[in-house]
Amino acid sequence: MNVQVFATRGERTRAHIISVAAGLFWRRNFHGVAVDEVASAAEVNKATIYRYFADKRDLALAVVKQHGIATLDMIFRSKTAEDTAPEARLAGIYHHIYSVHAELCEEEGDVHGCPIVGLALELGQDMPEVRVEAARIFDAMEAHMSEIAFDAIAAGRAEGDANVLGRTLTQLLHGAFASARVSSEPTRILDAGLASLSLIGYPETNILDQKAN
Repeated sequence: MNVQVFATRGERTRAHIISVAAGLFWRRNFHGVAVDEVASAAEVNKATIYRYFADKRDLALAVVKQHGIATLDMIFRSKTAEDTAPEARLAGIYHHIYSVHAELCEEEGDVHGCPIVGLALELGQDMPEVRVEAARIFDAMEAHMSEIAFDAIAAGRAEGDANVLGRTLTQLLHGAFASARVSSEPTRILDAGLASLSLIGYPETNILDQKAN
């Protein structure tokens, strides 16, 4: 998250805390991270965290919301704006996701999957608001996938209902995150991407030839 886009010092501080907490929750889990650890990693005192967030649960919800905004803007909306061809948009999404996870795996020796899915699965029962927010984000992702499917069908490369195909593409992406995390193999993301491209009729498209940003 680029905290420089926030206008006031308070907004930047809040965004910085969210960003640091997101990284800790992502690499470990919500229950395994104490507020003291977030404060230490963010280089603020604990009182500062409670100035912006009622408790750690409130911070987790903020993480899901802010990460969702960043994911939709950086990965899905940017690809729609940059590329018109459906296969280029889909391959670009997977290239971006793969590049991030491959880089982290090289640096840290592990794959962490999707932070939104991780928090939603961990907190969904106790914090329905997290599950609701995650569902809203996933619905927006699915809408982008359905647009890709619609364009592939219009181009004569795929058949069927665009909304059903878009939902399938979204589920494949969720599965890619889970498989890559369990196996610690970011190449599982590429596997899902190639399967997704085949589903929309573009099996020849090379994901690694696409732009990651």
